[in-house]
Amino acid sequence: MPVMVKDEMLVKGVVFYLDSDLPSEAKFLLEDFRLAVNNAIRAGLQARVTSRNALVKIAYKDFREQHPRMYAQHLVSAFEVAGSILKNHRKRFRKGVTSRIPFVKRLMMKAENQAYRLDRKSGVIDLPIRAGCHVELRLIVSQYHRKYLDDAVLSLGSLTVLPDRVIVAFRKDAPGQYTSASVLSLDTNERSLDGVFVEGDVAKAVKAEFPDIAIIQKRHHDRRKRLQKKKAHDRRTSRNLCRREGTREHRRIDYRLHQVANSILKFAEEKKSVIVLEDLKGMRPKRSKELNRRLSMWPRRKLHQIIEYKAQWRGIPIFKVDPRNSSKTCPICGRIQDSRMGTEFECECGWHLDRHINASLNLLQTAISKGMAGGLRFDPGAFQHDAMMILYEPAMAARSEPNGTSGTVGVT
Repeated sequence: MPVMVKDEMLVKGVVFYLDSDLPSEAKFLLEDFRLAVNNAIRAGLQARVTSRNALVKIAYKDFREQHPRMYAQHLVSAFEVAGSILKNHRKRFRKGVTSRIPFVKRLMMKAENQAYRLDRKSGVIDLPIRAGCHVELRLIVSQYHRKYLDDAVLSLGSLTVLPDRVIVAFRKDAPGQYTSASVLSLDTNERSLDGVFVEGDVAKAVKAEFPDIAIIQKRHHDRRKRLQKKKAHDRRTSRNLCRREGTREHRRIDYRLHQVANSILKFAEEKKSVIVLEDLKGMRPKRSKELNRRLSMWPRRKLHQIIEYKAQWRGIPIFKVDPRNSSKTCPICGRIQDSRMGTEFECECGWHLDRHINASLNLLQTAISKGMAGGLRFDPGAFQHDAMMILYEPAMAARSEPNGTSGTVGVT
């Protein structure tokens, strides 16, 4: 889950699955909470307010009469959820995006840290429903969860309850960033992160490969296309099957993106590196329909988001620079080429290099010129001959899973 910053405090949500079905009292609470949120949204739209405090002032008394058995702090949390939904609705309206009146469809509820208790040793949550009525939610605790439960530095934040799982927010003060001793500059591509690593007199080209992500996306896209044709007479079944394929695709890709990010951050932490990334905000491809579809599925922003929030949690410095013309500029003479076609960048001055590594060199030079990388000096010619350093490749990953096309089992 992403890390959010609130007054120099980092907040990270960790998902826990339930050891058993949700108790019936908790299910009724989720239904009441959803109803309260939707009623608060309608009240906010009528009064034209979006803040929690304003909603409490205009609607708390009436809501206490409508939901007399709901725990009071849960009701205030319902106003907070409604306020965030209303603010997002207002942002879309101001941008000119047409949207319907918002409402919460899924069963859910949110409780602040004063409204529940978590036994961090046993993994049991004591959740109050109303006066004199509490339920226990037993969580499935893995070794991953223990890193957060056993860390005394982390305090508990809000709790989000869903029918099959809960999300517990852990908080800590933002760690200070270390003083960088090297730089890792990365150019984001469809199948890899290509970059350069500079430490003192050492300068190496680096690569983190993830070609299987594009393969997974293409495979699931083709499956959804076949399902839509096969179930064209039954739209409900088609939507359900396509949604299931989308969930599988999302989980498989997310797993690989986290593996790539963890490998890069582990390397950066060991070398005390500052990471330089492209600022991809506002990137809008305008090419053929097929290429636009492929680029829109490319999870470049998602990978950057994962790297950024994990780096923030660990105290690893991240800098983002404008990538404009980075793939077409010669780092030696500064000439900008008309095209970036081909796997190798060649300039009239005699400079030639892999175009992805060339782009990361330009990103690094931009970072140096803006003072983001200190007083670093390096020789660009070193990258033309040194061997590539692999930060991540699919073979370093982790687990085997069945291949849906061949029926065989392999490492992916």
